[in-house]
Amino acid sequence: MSVYQHQDAYIVATGAYLPGEPISNDEMEDYLGMVNDKPSRYRRRILQSNGIKSRHYAIDEKGEMTHLTDQLASEAIKDALISLGVEADTLDMFSVGTTLPDLLAPGIASMVHGRIGGKHADILSTAGICGAGAAAMKAAVMSVISGQHKQVVACGAERPSVLMRSKRFEKESEIVHEGDVAASYQFFHADFLRWMLSDGAGAFIIANAPRAAGLSLKVEWMETASYADALETCMYMGSSNPNALTPQNTWIENVSNNELADMSMLLLRQDTKVLAEHIVDVVADFAAKMKEKFGLPEIDWFLPHISSYFFHEKLHQKLLDNGIDIPLNNWFTNLETKGNTGAASIYIMLDELYRSGRLEHGQKLLLMIPESGRFSVSYALLTVVTK
Repeated sequence: MSVYQHQDAYIVATGAYLPGEPISNDEMEDYLGMVNDKPSRYRRRILQSNGIKSRHYAIDEKGEMTHLTDQLASEAIKDALISLGVEADTLDMFSVGTTLPDLLAPGIASMVHGRIGGKHADILSTAGICGAGAAAMKAAVMSVISGQHKQVVACGAERPSVLMRSKRFEKESEIVHEGDVAASYQFFHADFLRWMLSDGAGAFIIANAPRAAGLSLKVEWMETASYADALETCMYMGSSNPNALTPQNTWIENVSNNELADMSMLLLRQDTKVLAEHIVDVVADFAAKMKEKFGLPEIDWFLPHISSYFFHEKLHQKLLDNGIDIPLNNWFTNLETKGNTGAASIYIMLDELYRSGRLEHGQKLLLMIPESGRFSVSYALLTVVTK
């Protein structure tokens, strides 16, 4: 007989942390710097398309980094603990996801637990890109549902600005010439993300019972699917060619010689063509599978993690084509004001809605977290419970 017993899982508190003051579009290069003292020729066009108006960086006005990624995570978790009115020693598990941890080892969850303290606790560090935050949430939820833990924290944290400062792009920029389409396109893959990504962290405290007074969100189900069996890598870091990997073309093989800086293996890149071809189809396809598996009730709030408003209407139409009608009035995103914080986005988004006073008992929330690394997507259905 198992020592564990099935329990329900509830999000009983949320937290978020966004470093510094909001940075407007016109201020971005003041913080990130201009590559070879020239303004980006892509910035204005990309910002027009993605619809982001402000974001946050863990960078001060002198261009110096102000926080570690584990500090961002810790601040978000502390915010959730304060909201619930409990101490860190009530947490049985720290489940933390990020794209770029401060250290290659140990895992970020270990570092976050060490910074926050509390008691001896279970830990899990999840890797990936946006899906790292979803994986951290799912693991935390399942640890409660399985009966292993009573109260845990899930967290997503990102600090891409450390990769986006101008000095990292200078060598590659020098080899990009007008008319060299291949070199220019490869450089665009990296420069594109400078105007898409920003810093922040968010956290959910998940428990086996709703909070005694106030607002809780019951997790009805959470499902994830990877499409890597069918699709190539789209967003990557650490190789000159992620779709033709060899022992010789990864960062770890080149870290001790001079090729690494020249090959710019430690720039984060996204193939925008591959992204546009597949991301909406993947998201809508898995939504249809979830509807077939569970059925979908009327959705009061749809929280889609979208990287750009470019995909907003396209996703709406594709969902309609797949028989899923969620009116745009029921969509909630804070992409415009908080930016795309990757693995932290869904946490920061739900935190804002959770604290807005707009949630009512019995409402249904559908969370959607896609990742274009090699394409995956997660959905979670929540029910509002008030006491």
